[in-house]
Amino acid sequence: MNGLGTGRDEMAAVMLIVSLVLDEIGFPKYSSVKSKRTFSDHCKMGMLVLKEHLQRSYRDLCHILGSMPGVMAAGETDRIPDQSTLRKFSARLPPDLLDRVIGETARLLCGPGVTGAFDATGYSMSNASRHYVKRVKQTGSEVTAVKNYAKSTFFGDTKSMAIIACEVSGSNVADVNLAIPVMKKAKATGVNITAALGDKGYDSERIHEEGREVLGPDVAIWIPVRIAEPRSQKSANKWAPGGRWRKVMYRTIDESPYRYRAMIETINSMVKRKMGDTVYGKKTETVEREIKFTVIAHNVRLLLESGWVI
Repeated sequence: MNGLGTGRDEMAAVMLIVSLVLDEIGFPKYSSVKSKRTFSDHCKMGMLVLKEHLQRSYRDLCHILGSMPGVMAAGETDRIPDQSTLRKFSARLPPDLLDRVIGETARLLCGPGVTGAFDATGYSMSNASRHYVKRVKQTGSEVTAVKNYAKSTFFGDTKSMAIIACEVSGSNVADVNLAIPVMKKAKATGVNITAALGDKGYDSERIHEEGREVLGPDVAIWIPVRIAEPRSQKSANKWAPGGRWRKVMYRTIDESPYRYRAMIETINSMVKRKMGDTVYGKKTETVEREIKFTVIAHNVRLLLESGWVI
């Protein structure tokens, strides 16, 4: 294995890391024995991650690849793909492949005992400027002029800042309904999770019970209780949450590792600042792939920044 050093080609390193991760999960370089083998699937996958890493469109990425000899060498090709080649490859990827890649990159970053946190964040599906939105609000037409947003729920490691799992949905899905699905994906990665932290928006006895079934009985789930506004002082003195685990949270939340939950907000901010907060896909499947490629690019960036060697 060769160290990447301070003079490394970062863009080529992204390609090499993606190829190594695909090898680890057993994804072949060529999906068909009849393939022309002009571009390997590892090469195209690396370019799609590089696209998010650089915040470029398909067209712009293909235009600048000619000035990146290190990327071309890492992809084992001397030809520049057309943008349609990358688009079609992305569209036919197996649905669970990106989740497996996210999990494998997270596994390389996470330590033996992970305190995880989960939270939802929104991605704009419109590139309308703030000035435009402000003007259309004056006419009351902003609902039709500005598109809805996509919601992504991340389960992240509060120490390494890696994203272990990602669940994407539309904006009309309640956050509480995505907690268990993202926990299942986090568990499937094989990362050793010792605690899961969520904010008051996930306060539900069902999440406590099902979460422990999914993650295991030894995994602590910390979610503060949402206290309803009392109608009187007398009712406030008598108020107590219902459910076994919510009562435990009400008594012990201040003594828990819940103080680390805010790190998931930092992860959300890192992803959006480094790789943008807008998605351009039109279909649900396209938006989901775009966000998951962004998550992979985030984890790969952390591997590079940590001095990881290949």
